[in-house]
Amino acid sequence: MPIVNKRAGRMSVKTAHGEAELLYRIRGKVMVIYRTFTPVEDQGHGTAAKLAEEAFAFAKRNGLKVKPDCPYIGYFVDKNKEYASEVV
Repeated sequence: MPIVNKRAGRMSVKTAHGEAELLYRIRGKVMVIYRTFTPVEDQGHGTAAKLAEEAFAFAKRNGLKVKPDCPYIGYFVDKNKEYASEVV
């Protein structure tokens, strides 16, 4: 799986067809994830899931809860119930 690049407000990975990204902002003790993007040709290969896993790990390390304002993150939590307790 590709390496996730991190900087304030953004996590990304290089893909075969560009770059996938997850955008967030911190509001107090909440990490608001408001956008994920994966190039169409790379969808369905776990790239967005890798970004979501990294985002949840980041939130946990920093004592944050996650607010999924992006439809994919809601879908990810529905499919991966172990993250449900981390959501507000």
